[in-house]
Amino acid sequence: MKKQLSLVLVFVVLFMGFSGCIFKGSDNSNNSSDGPAIPVESVSELVVIKNIPADFEYLGTKPVTADAVSKEYAQAENVVEAAEGIYKSPSLDYYLTVIEFADAMSAESFLTNYKGTFNVLQNNDTLQNIELTGHEATRSMSYSIIGGKQVPRYKYFWNNDSLVFIIGGNSEDPAVGLNFAKATGY
Repeated sequence: MKKQLSLVLVFVVLFMGFSGCIFKGSDNSNNSSDGPAIPVESVSELVVIKNIPADFEYLGTKPVTADAVSKEYAQAENVVEAAEGIYKSPSLDYYLTVIEFADAMSAESFLTNYKGTFNVLQNNDTLQNIELTGHEATRSMSYSIIGGKQVPRYKYFWNNDSLVFIIGGNSEDPAVGLNFAKATGY
């Protein structure tokens, strides 16, 4: 009787393992959220960059509400937590915003909504996909009027699973924001 019971249990465990109920196999999807695992418990930790780009200093972190995310970026649902890191150099200000969503689908939906908020430029350089720390990110370009002339501004954004990263500042050099994006490591 014990042999039969143990044989049935072995078959049940094997069946569950093959069906994916216990053992999770590798899905070979090419998801833009693939990237290094993020070993932190709070997004306020993620906005503090350890290797800050040259000439910048970290000024602090402020929490961001779900309402503020929806007003400043795009409609956001299922926001768990958000924070913004503030960085300053003698002539530039940069911000790293990290938004945690309940799941990866909510993060991806938010990014789709966010991309839709940008006005398409005549040269069609508004949104460009770039390679960043082993995954795909988006670089946006817009223009601000400074001293009576149009000056380009760049933002970088991407998701890593249920986390969305947004980097923006007041430099007309796209390399400055890219250096910040790379410095996150995610």
